[in-house]
Amino acid sequence: MSHTDRLLPALQGASEELARHGVRFEVFARLGESAHLVRDQDGALERRTTRELGVACRASGRGRAGFAAAAGGAARAGRQAALAALDALLPAPDPLPPRALLGSSGSALEHPAADPAAQEALTRELAEAFAAAPGRAVLVQVRVLTGTSTAALATGEGFHATAHAGGSVVELLVAPPEGPWRHFHFAAPTLADLRPDEVTRRAVEAALLATTGGAPERQLTDVLLAPAVAAPLVVALAQHLAREPADDAWARIRVASAWHLVDERPGPTGLLPLPWDGEGLPARRLVLASGGRLRERFATWELSQRTGLPPGGAVRPSYRHPPVPGPANLVVLAETAVSQPELLRLLNAGFYLAVPAGPVRVEPVTGRFALRAAAVAVRDGRPTTAHPLVELRGSFPRLLRGLAATGGDTESFSLAGAVTTPSLLVRRLEVA
Repeated sequence: MSHTDRLLPALQGASEELARHGVRFEVFARLGESAHLVRDQDGALERRTTRELGVACRASGRGRAGFAAAAGGAARAGRQAALAALDALLPAPDPLPPRALLGSSGSALEHPAADPAAQEALTRELAEAFAAAPGRAVLVQVRVLTGTSTAALATGEGFHATAHAGGSVVELLVAPPEGPWRHFHFAAPTLADLRPDEVTRRAVEAALLATTGGAPERQLTDVLLAPAVAAPLVVALAQHLAREPADDAWARIRVASAWHLVDERPGPTGLLPLPWDGEGLPARRLVLASGGRLRERFATWELSQRTGLPPGGAVRPSYRHPPVPGPANLVVLAETAVSQPELLRLLNAGFYLAVPAGPVRVEPVTGRFALRAAAVAVRDGRPTTAHPLVELRGSFPRLLRGLAATGGDTESFSLAGAVTTPSLLVRRLEVA
């Protein structure tokens, strides 16, 4: 039985129940499966699989709207979600897009299930590559995750659509000869895209880059962010922009001409293209920043009706959540891809941040952020003092106006959302 077939009973059960009550409705079901393999330093393997299967309903009628969700893929789960959505009806505008606007920008093929043998082979090849690598860095643990997801949407007006997504992630815990252990994250559409020799080389180089040294003095300086450090900041920036009110102040924010940030929902670039957004609107490319200014905004259909923003920016964190505005498949495009030596020359004096050490911390009201990372001081375009842990501080307006150059070393990451970015050279952020 295909993943799509497993969703049909819940979709049908919910649709029949809602249709009997004469309301406008939408039924959304999702099946997500992931296979985890963990290999420890001694070669011991641990496997686990996870599955999330559920259905959600939105109902609207006579000036009222409601949402509810239930776990499971059987018809009974669909009926339970439908009845709960009807019970949750409260005075609210109709949040459902009209049938005429729904559709698909293309069709994604169903991703193959995880191959345990391929996962195990990858962990073994990584262990062998680390053992042969120079520098005495030790591979403490390898984690391999392969995930697939199938979503289906049906409405009372007769719209039906499915979407498939999938990807693979490798995480490495590495102990350099000195200094703190480092965590590395690599993501790709398939396991075959993750080459053990290349993954090992990048992890060893970064792990050995900043192993000893003290904290730098607090200073306002230029920074070069490796893709692994840039990626969580780009996701946090996009999430912040999704929360900001659509007012004149937002439109006046200064943006460096080097920024070309897009949400590539229909693909083909980026890690996670999809044929439609969280509400069934055809996936479209959202240009968030380009040409020296902020451009499009994320908006659900309901937000669009209140603000006049174009719809098409909805995401569903899981079947348990109604659609919300937010990023899905972020890509930072390098209009002029600058080589690493040239980026260091342009940096001249500042810091190269190589590996993140924890999540981005954000103050939602002010847009200030902080991120810890391993770093190396750069003077006259050359690496000098290593710093195992620094804290990068700034604000999203400063990040937007401070981007000076982008590299040619694009990498993809699966974080709070999919993000693909090169190295970013940013002027005047705080390092401490």
